Amino acid sequence: MIEIKDIVTLSDQNEYQVVSIVDYEYRIYYYLVDINEISNVKFLYKNGDKLTEVEDKELVNKLLPMFYEQIKDII
Repeated sequence: MIEIKDIVTLSDQNEYQVVSIVDYEYRIYYYLVDINEISNVKFLYKNGDKLTEVEDKELVNKLLPMFYEQIKDII
């Protein structure tokens, strides 16, 4: 199970830290930041046993406030 603050290596061979996790419309979404290049961020969702990148910009815009809400007390 992936948790906030975990480090994961994606298929691009970069390591990302899990910044926030949101359960939205029966899907688990992850906000990840590259630990070596903080401008490199990924929004992914759990797809079976894989992580798939969110390509819908409108969905990302909906998720961003939810991601923030999940971590506002941590930061």
